[in-house]
Amino acid sequence: MKSLRPLMQPISCALILAASVAAGTYANAQATTGAATAAPSGHHWRHRQFGPMHVLHKLNLTAEQETQIKSIIEQARAQAKTAMASEHANHESLASTAPTDANYPALLAAAKTNAANRVQRMSEVWEQAYAVLTPAQKAQIPAILAAEKQQMEARKAAWQASHPQS
Repeated sequence: MKSLRPLMQPISCALILAASVAAGTYANAQATTGAATAAPSGHHWRHRQFGPMHVLHKLNLTAEQETQIKSIIEQARAQAKTAMASEHANHESLASTAPTDANYPALLAAAKTNAANRVQRMSEVWEQAYAVLTPAQKAQIPAILAAEKQQMEARKAAWQASHPQS
């Protein structure tokens, strides 16, 4: 009986080469796909989602201001927690219901109401926190937001330069 060892070595090399090419192609596809869906600024997308609340950390708040704002945020979290349960249930129902279903318009209306209520709650929290600030702190906010916007644009430009579209 002849040995299969001479035949196996080229096949093993071919398999390793194919796996390497496939892994490289997969990684490239992930990077290209991620470029379209992921924000190049990393974790900072969360700040944009919840408005300018993150600016408060840059305003040198007094201990009393920090306590007041922490209380405002904790109260808002408690309200949001109860609202999120019904929002989640409505979202699940909406996702599993066909647009031709008779219940779909009501579920869609509830989802729109939930979204509007969420925006309203966040707006109220920002208004309450803003009321705690001094006039000097309030005057700093536009400059902080403008600087952050410039930094984000610079990061985006750098990211796009290092990830050319093909």
